[in-house]
Amino acid sequence: MKRTTISRVAIIVLPALCLAMASVETGWAQQPAASPPPEGVPWLRGMATVAGAVGSIFYIPFKVGLICPGAALVAGGNMAVTGGSRDMAERLLRIGCTGTFLITPEMVRGQEEFQGSGAR
Repeated sequence: MKRTTISRVAIIVLPALCLAMASVETGWAQQPAASPPPEGVPWLRGMATVAGAVGSIFYIPFKVGLICPGAALVAGGNMAVTGGSRDMAERLLRIGCTGTFLITPEMVRGQEEFQGSGAR
């Protein structure tokens, strides 16, 4: 295909795809949650513990090494731009550095809420 043909196809297909995605009535995130599994199944508790540990192994360094320092840089930049306004800088730090750091088995099983960055 030539370059112009590809761009014409993109001009036609991309808006049609966006329109199709926007017209969907219920997304996967809006579907009602299934009831949590029964409490008495020991292998489910074990799997939730393993999933929480594996999730924490990946999430803690991401939160500590990227999200919180990024929020600190943005807060410092905000203070430099606004001439030392601490209110917004403190809010940006609170948004980036609070919330869940450790993923627990209860979070995996849906019994406890995951508090992401900026959660109130």
